[in-house]
Amino acid sequence: MKRLATVRARTTIAATLLFAVALTIGGAGLVTVLRSTMIDNVDTALRLRASDIGGLLEGGTNLTDVTIVDEEDSFVQIVADGQVVAASGNVEGEAAISAVSPGRIVTSETHPVDDSAFRILVSEANAPSGPVTVIVGNTLEDTERTVRVTLGTLAAGMPILVLLVAGMTWVLVGRALRPVESIRAEVAEIGSSGLHRRVPQPETADEIGRLAGTMNDMLDRIESGSIRQRRFVSDASHELRTPIATIRHELEVALRGSATTDWPALATSVLEEDLRVQRLIDDLLWLARHDHERDRGPGALVDLDEIVMRQVGRQTPRDGIVVDVSKVSAGQVRGHADDLTRVVQNLLDNAVRHAASRVAVVLGGAEDGAVHLHIDDDGPGVPADMYEAIFERFTRSDEARGRDDGGSGLGLAIASEIVAEHAGTLSVEASTLGGARFTVELSDARSV
Repeated sequence: MKRLATVRARTTIAATLLFAVALTIGGAGLVTVLRSTMIDNVDTALRLRASDIGGLLEGGTNLTDVTIVDEEDSFVQIVADGQVVAASGNVEGEAAISAVSPGRIVTSETHPVDDSAFRILVSEANAPSGPVTVIVGNTLEDTERTVRVTLGTLAAGMPILVLLVAGMTWVLVGRALRPVESIRAEVAEIGSSGLHRRVPQPETADEIGRLAGTMNDMLDRIESGSIRQRRFVSDASHELRTPIATIRHELEVALRGSATTDWPALATSVLEEDLRVQRLIDDLLWLARHDHERDRGPGALVDLDEIVMRQVGRQTPRDGIVVDVSKVSAGQVRGHADDLTRVVQNLLDNAVRHAASRVAVVLGGAEDGAVHLHIDDDGPGVPADMYEAIFERFTRSDEARGRDDGGSGLGLAIASEIVAEHAGTLSVEASTLGGARFTVELSDARSV
């Protein structure tokens, strides 16, 4: 049963049945046309013979002078006043053969010749002595014999043809599906540790070739996703291990010297590490939800200037760092307000965390129909060779912006992904303040 459930078996059965039905219909049509054609030929011969005899009689030939050649497969009767006045030898002495009205041809098995069916034609003619009836007939034995031979040939040949078609279909479909089986076998052997393997791709541009190409593209995506996932888990584990280890170390040291431990300072240090863990977990949860909720649509109209002013107002003084809002003009974009708020928040937190004393925020439109948000700081800046890598997850410049700055390594990556989904760009360059300038460029919804 499993073998019959394969595409190869189903295709072979369907093709064989379809061919058998078509061959049967074609054979029946052939026999019908052949029989009809042969009967038409017999009818034509009857009309010609009746016409010839009628022509002789109407031309003045006396009935007694009509000579009819004796034939085995046909007969002739000439009837005048209800009596047979002339006949072929095979019906000589027989009463007039009853038939239908003159001019029609019928098939009859009721006649004195033999047991075979005859086609019989009755026609009228005017002899010198008066009107006469001419009855001619011809056997259908040759026609029936030819039909029987044809049917026998078809009955013997059709099973052979059907079996031949079934065999050819089985072989051809098997050959056509062989690459598919190779693809299936290869995919079945690919496990989580063998995502580097690819299915064999035929050098053809047919459906199977495109299927193999699509499968390999899918495996490329799965492998890339698996690599990113493993790297993500590894990086997340490393990032979580650091503050947890710090908390554990400080607590162990404090417990060993509990009499001299500065508990308020220890609590402050542990709280900072705990907040670092909390920020990292929040970022990880956001990424997990965000990766699951892609393609949410274009969103609504968002006033970016309101988001900027609200996030700047929420910044608390940190070691004398001043957030300077030098220019914020109206900027309306289309998107998701929560995500854009997170972009501004992450960029401001990043700038304040690395600034020496000042952060400058500028928001304005441009003639190119875009809204530009610039956030500058006077910190150590970002090396030029890190301009692109810094927006990848868990990537930071260890020289300029080290791991002890409290960041999770995900803020800029999250901001970059959000901006990209809003059809915008997020870039970094050197700032005139001496640190880094992060620039967000989004389409101005008022110019669309």
